[in-house]
Parts: sequence; structure tokens; C-alpha cells
Amino acid sequence: MCCTRPSGVKSLALAALLAIPLGAELSPGEAASLRGGAATENITADAPSRPVHDPLMAKALVLDDGRTQVVIVALDLVQASPPLVAGIRRRLREELGIAEANVLVAASHNHHTGGQVATDVVERTVGAVRRAAENAVPVRVGAASGQEDRITMNRRLRLVDGSDWTIRRANPSPPDDEVASLGPVDPEIGVLRVDTASGRTLAVVYNFAGHPYGGVPGGAVTADFPAFASAVIEEATGGVALFLQGAAGDVTPIRYKDFDAPPPTEQLGTMLGLSTLKAVNDVALENEAELRVASESVELPRRADTEALIRALEAEQETILDFFTGIGCGTHGAGTALNFKSFLPLYLKHRIDPEHPAYASYLYQHEAMTGQSGFKDLDAENEVRLGKYLECIESMEKLIRIRSNLQILKARLAKTAEGPILAEVQGVRIGDCVLVTFPGELFAEVALRIKEQSPFANTFVAGCSNGAIGYAPTADAYRRRAYEDLLAQLAPEWQKLYESKVGEILHGLSR
Repeated sequence: MCCTRPSGVKSLALAALLAIPLGAELSPGEAASLRGGAATENITADAPSRPVHDPLMAKALVLDDGRTQVVIVALDLVQASPPLVAGIRRRLREELGIAEANVLVAASHNHHTGGQVATDVVERTVGAVRRAAENAVPVRVGAASGQEDRITMNRRLRLVDGSDWTIRRANPSPPDDEVASLGPVDPEIGVLRVDTASGRTLAVVYNFAGHPYGGVPGGAVTADFPAFASAVIEEATGGVALFLQGAAGDVTPIRYKDFDAPPPTEQLGTMLGLSTLKAVNDVALENEAELRVASESVELPRRADTEALIRALEAEQETILDFFTGIGCGTHGAGTALNFKSFLPLYLKHRIDPEHPAYASYLYQHEAMTGQSGFKDLDAENEVRLGKYLECIESMEKLIRIRSNLQILKARLAKTAEGPILAEVQGVRIGDCVLVTFPGELFAEVALRIKEQSPFANTFVAGCSNGAIGYAPTADAYRRRAYEDLLAQLAPEWQKLYESKVGEILHGLSR
């Protein structure tokens, strides 16, 4: 089943198509030295056990400059696990003679596969690469970047107490007055456009950072916002759209935790698709483009502070539990006289009319005239009761967050391995465009730093590629103890080591 689109999107996509200049056809004397092919394959289970809104796909782009072959594989999966990556690379080496280091396997980090992934993903993906290679034609390539800052936000809330909290459906967010600021996002859309020598768009590779976990109404299987974005791009260009996840470890779709409307995933994906088309329109195509690949492994340190974090959170938990078990009538949680049934109407009355919550204003005036204070005294007592109940709610929410973090840490402690974590860092240069990979969910700030320091104007960071080592927060995020850094296997020192290795690879590719 194809992706459905909101009304009007088709006409928007067609309008965008009219605005995209087709590449001029090459004359016989200026044949392109680069060849390329693209293909797709459905990787949804053949007999899904739950509704499927749109199919999960494997998409492949093969480029060959006569000396080097490069393969880019984009999968609508939550992660590119080491066995999956190794299986695809091995088969491509054995069957097509493509060097394993020259194969980039990227997952979109899609959270809505619903367990409906085909069991033979490796076979189907290799088949897509094989067709792409067999159908390769002379191509021209070019890169550009676009912007889309309306559909994502940083999900790390910087709190006034110096800690962070991550917006998640699994537990409550902090009170508004405790939120001081948000972390950064990377709004750049990195675009690589591949056109045939005859002027037809063969493929569009686009790189953007955002967690694909909004879903669709009804909870059906979906490839999330990249599916809607790719559908718009493919309809407008006629080529294959390959989505590469960016540095989305701390980036969420806007309105992700909206309880007042269905998930806006289709709208957000459509907006991304249209913004990507604007960048596609800006690409200057080149007849020749050198392909170069560098792939190195770096040892990243494994964190060793899990037990200390558990002890600290357990101490915080005990403090809250002491509040709920205060001794004596009127002390802490033990003195909370209200239940929800009595709290809600009382709370509404005090907020609707803070001056006269208990009764009509004329009775307050009568009391004032006669020297009485019954209602005023009652209001003051009820304000205390309301405050105690609200404090209980806030303490309960803090307890939920602490318990959630403890569960994460204890699960990680049970699985902790020894020694450093080996991570592949791959750099793929295609003309003046460079893709740099990370095998997990790195924070947006890391990608922004890499791009700023890169010698290439078009430098795009592909997270969730060639492996799956989980979250990679910035070094300074660890002290703020939020979801990602508590779940991370890496020690804070990973960032300096990774950025240093990326710098070496980028400068090597620039020579």
C-alpha cells in the first residue's frame, strides 16, 4: 500500500516538479565519467499481522567512477544492527565484488515497524543493490543544502535546577515553571542529486535529523515522516528518494506529545519533502565527480559510573518517599486531606474566582459588614489543602521519572560488558559532498560542530549507520542526568575521540 497524502499535497508536489529544472542533456562529446543506478525493494513482512499504512522499504544507490564503487543503502528500520550490516556487505562483496568498506548501510531509526519486517531483509536489500548496479547509466551529481526548522525541536528540557529532562510519552514532563530552555537542533537538509545524462533525476539522497516516532492515527505500521517526505520527492522528481537520518539523538518531531490532535506525521513529512525539493532545485550538477571512501574503527570508552548513578537516584527516591510518609496530621504527604474527587472542583473554584471561591460575592460582603470571616478563613484553609495536593502530584511525577531512570540504569547494569566499544567511522566523498557516519544516535550539537570544522561546504552527518551502539550525548550532557545520557553505553570522552577521528577522515578526503 502506498503512502497516503493529505489533500492538496499532490498538486503541491506537481507544482514543485514544474519548478525543478531538469538537467540539460549531455552532448556526445561530454559524456559523464560517472555511472549510477538506483532501486527499491519492499521489506515489509509478506503476511503482516497488523495493519500497514505504508510499506517499509530498502532503497539503494550505486555509484561507480571507474575506479571506486560506492553503495548507499537506506532502510526503514529502527537500527542498522551489526549482523545486518555485515550480512549485506558480505553478500555484496561475494556477489558483486564491491568492497565492504564502500557500503554505507543506514537505518532511518523508524519506531513504527510494528514487528512487521521481512525475515529476509539482507536478501531483499542485496537484490535492490544488484538491480541498481545492473541498471547503472552515465550520471551527473551535485549537492546542496536546504533548511527546515518548523517540524522538529530539541526534546531535552534544560531545567532551572541545572538538570535536563527528556520529553517522552512514557512519563510526565516537568512543570512549565521548571523549564529554563531547550538544546539546539540542526535544521539543515543535506541533498545529493543524481541525474542521468539524458536529464532525468535518478535519485535524491537527503539527510535530516529527527526521531521518526510520531506514528499515524490508529497505530498502523509506517515508515513515519520520511515516508511522506520521500513520496513527495519521488512524485516531483521521478527519482528514488533515500532518507539518511542525521544527528537526531536529542531531536523530536514538533508536537510529539500532543494529546489534543492526531499525530501530525503526514503534515511534517510533507513539509520536509517540499523543503527538500527547494534544495534539489539549487543543485548544480557536475559531469565528473570523484568517489573516495575512508573507513576506520575507533575505540570509544565504555562508561563505568552506573552503580554510582543508581545510588544517587535511590537517595532522591527515598527523599520523596519520606514526603509521602510524613508523621503526624498535617505533615507532608500524610496531611493531604483531599482526594482527586474533592480536589478538582475545589481547585476550579479557586482558579475561576480567587476572591470569592466558596460562594457568591454578596455573602463575602455580608460577612465583611457583620464582622465575620467564615468564608475568608475557609478559603485560606483550602488554599493550604490545594497546595499540599499539588505538591503531592508534583512529587508523584518526580517519583515516576526517578523510577523510570532507575529501571533504565539497572537494566543497563545487568548488560554491562567490559572494555571499549568499537565504532566504525566512514567518510564517503562524492564530488564536493561528503557523508560522515556514526553507528548510533548522536546529539545535534555534535553534527553542528563537525559541519562547522569540515573543509567541505557540503558535509552531512548520517547517524544510525553501519552499527547500533545507542545514544551518544555530548560530554557536558552527562552531568544533567536525562534519559539519553542515562541510557548511553559510552563514557563522556567518546565525543572528543569521535570528532577527532572525523576530522582526520575529512582532511584525508580533502587531499
